[in-house]
Amino acid sequence: MQRGKCKLCLKDRELQESHLLPAAVYRMCRPESGEITDPVGIRNDRKTRTLRVFQSSRQITGHVLCSDCEQILNVNGEDWVLPQLSTLQGFPLYNKLTTVKPEMVEQDVAAYASIKVPDIRTDFLIHFAMGIFWRAGVHNWQTGHGTLRLELGPYQDEMRSFLLGGPFPKHAFLMINVVPPSLPTISAYLPYSSRTAGITFHSFYVPGIEFMLTLGKATPDYLRASCVVSNPTRPILVGAFTAQFIGKKFAEAFERGRIPAKLAGRLQRARAKRP
Repeated sequence: MQRGKCKLCLKDRELQESHLLPAAVYRMCRPESGEITDPVGIRNDRKTRTLRVFQSSRQITGHVLCSDCEQILNVNGEDWVLPQLSTLQGFPLYNKLTTVKPEMVEQDVAAYASIKVPDIRTDFLIHFAMGIFWRAGVHNWQTGHGTLRLELGPYQDEMRSFLLGGPFPKHAFLMINVVPPSLPTISAYLPYSSRTAGITFHSFYVPGIEFMLTLGKATPDYLRASCVVSNPTRPILVGAFTAQFIGKKFAEAFERGRIPAKLAGRLQRARAKRP
């Protein structure tokens, strides 16, 4: 440990070696029963304007939080969310969600009103997601392949206040996408940002669940309607598109020679393990 100012409570404290993604996610991606794949990082290379994909078993850590604030993030999110993620033994969150009929189905995407499932704690899902997005924006995380840090602008302090019990940021919109367990889901990617149609998306993926965050008044209505916070039905989407997106990005990176052969082989073995 080292002493410094905790980024959450802003007090001078003994700082823990905080994880960007929970350490349990790494254990899920590399179970003793069989190799899946290490978490990966996805980032845009500003010099070459191409996608960079890298794999690492290195747990991304930094001296960011005091022990009390670590507990705030654990109790209000991680302790409930982590047991809900997809594993080789099952996918508890998916099983809970699909006990009710979807509110809407369009092509291969279904929208569920999670408010109808009392066992689903969306408050914990929201706190968990915002905790990771916020952490990704308040520290220069050293990945071994460069520095990772999200640009959150004026929303960074609003997110900090939310994590301490304040209101959710006014113009922040959080979406949750669940990948059906029939698809390869036991992997993870670190938080990163992309821009599509003039909108900046921040996202990260843990086994079975992708979290996407947009910030600002310019967020279009269709994304606002999908927000698990502002929409009173607490929508959660289920579909193959997240898995397809991840697969597409890996394929593009492989074609450009930006993905190591070792990683490609591990991904192929992981795919072969799924039905």
